[in-house]
Amino acid sequence: MHKKVFFLLASLLFLSHFLFAQNDVTTSEFRLSHLKKLMDYRFVGGYYGFESRFLKAVKYTDEARQNCIVGIVIVSFDVNCNGEITDIKLRNPLGYKMDDQVSAFIKSTRGHWNKCQNSQFTHFEVPFMFTLEGTKTNKSNAAFVYEGKNPGYACLADSYYMEKIEKAIKKKRTEKARGYLETLIHRDPYNTEYYKLLDQVINLSGKDKKQTDKKEKK
Repeated sequence: MHKKVFFLLASLLFLSHFLFAQNDVTTSEFRLSHLKKLMDYRFVGGYYGFESRFLKAVKYTDEARQNCIVGIVIVSFDVNCNGEITDIKLRNPLGYKMDDQVSAFIKSTRGHWNKCQNSQFTHFEVPFMFTLEGTKTNKSNAAFVYEGKNPGYACLADSYYMEKIEKAIKKKRTEKARGYLETLIHRDPYNTEYYKLLDQVINLSGKDKKQTDKKEKK
């Protein structure tokens, strides 16, 4: 799990630094604006037509709802200028058969893509968010949001996990802090502050290990 998080960190931070060079808009706004223009050009029905199909095609699995699974699945894929979909890849998977639905949805859009003349219009990276009614979480980094019914109780807010992380760091409980951070990264893998905290926790964990090793040698 940690290796996957680190890989995701590296790729997303690279993207964030590149996009942050834009002066007048935030990283998120620039990324989503680019995606919207690309969808409007390539997808039959445009960005909102794609959104409408997505909202009709997916749903929460019972297991995901009962476990309050909330987060952003990032799907990258290519649609060549003839409209053929290839190289579908998922990052930040949510599990509970939620990812299968997203992959199936992308495949179901075959035949709904406009042709193009330039390969620069063939690559897509789409952040799909799944959240539940009443869950207080950041949605601004998602392109498309599917909100399901809550399981009969309110799922924990992002702020709850942040409080837990801060307390765990103060008490040097690094494994607990990591667990909470992984939950937040699943909810918003584009949030660079989470990775800074993760780096802090990893460094703290390394220092504690060195101190423990020294004591054992004595």
